[in-house]
Amino acid sequence: MTDSVEENNVHWADEAEAIKSNKPLKFVLILFKLLPTFLIHIFCYPVAFFFFIFVSHARHDAREYQKRLKEYTDGKVPAKIRGFRQILSFSLCVLEKMEGWLGKVRFDRIQYQNDDVEDILQRLKEGKGALLLTSHLGNMELLRSLQDYNTQLCGRVVPVVVVMDMKVSEQFTNTMKEINPNYSVNIVNASDIGPDSMIYLQEQAEQGALIVIAGDRTSANNRDKVIVKDFLGKPASFPYGVFLFLALMKIPVYYMFGMRSKMSPFNPKYNIYIEKSKIDFNCLRSEREARINDCCGEFVEKLEKFCKLYPYQWYNFFNFWN
Repeated sequence: MTDSVEENNVHWADEAEAIKSNKPLKFVLILFKLLPTFLIHIFCYPVAFFFFIFVSHARHDAREYQKRLKEYTDGKVPAKIRGFRQILSFSLCVLEKMEGWLGKVRFDRIQYQNDDVEDILQRLKEGKGALLLTSHLGNMELLRSLQDYNTQLCGRVVPVVVVMDMKVSEQFTNTMKEINPNYSVNIVNASDIGPDSMIYLQEQAEQGALIVIAGDRTSANNRDKVIVKDFLGKPASFPYGVFLFLALMKIPVYYMFGMRSKMSPFNPKYNIYIEKSKIDFNCLRSEREARINDCCGEFVEKLEKFCKLYPYQWYNFFNFWN
């Protein structure tokens, strides 16, 4: 079921990119080539401090989210309100994305949890595709850097197709294209989803690809098409179009969270969680709306679970609640 929500605050898609030029990103790429990775991670600390001091909305939104989480958990999580720590965590996340594209992620630092990973691996070994529903909690692009690792696990190269809004992160996207010409080959622009792209995505799934899409940000083009759910104890809007997309694809949905378990710049560690959705979209059309609503509710429960486990890795720096 969808609701129209009047938005009194700036929509996330209207937030300008914090970096207006790609020169800082290119500078970091040069550092990656010249310096050990741990030194670049240390470089994140003064950069995060700069953003904490001068980007007031990020500082405010981080604190508001942490206050909401603390109230929801009866004061248990987080132990302290630390806006800087959340901004530092985001800075590290951006670096980790770049590490992935440069092939610098060490597989021995990544730990798959004992959840439904065997289920999805078996499906991929059989040459079948699957949907990964991610979020801006943790590093949702961590899996993109693991294609070679997937070869070891599945016996084949698993194509990864990401559905994302390319315009909002234009500078980052353009820079990644420069360092990796194949960057945009397996990206579908969420703003341009139509019959042709749906056919392409279904073909990719039939060929055994992983289709990745985030479910925590409402559409930039259809802002009133939302599902409203209580998230951390207060109503929030989630994108109806994403869950309709899952329903139309009619293949198994898995929730994926890539979380940093150790922040040390010298030896960072990551946990990947994959949990299969209980919602089956192979159903009558008359049942589809109810299952879309149920899938969104299930996703929100997962978000809350991992917010409590990793309270400083929430990277939605805008007013998330209605």
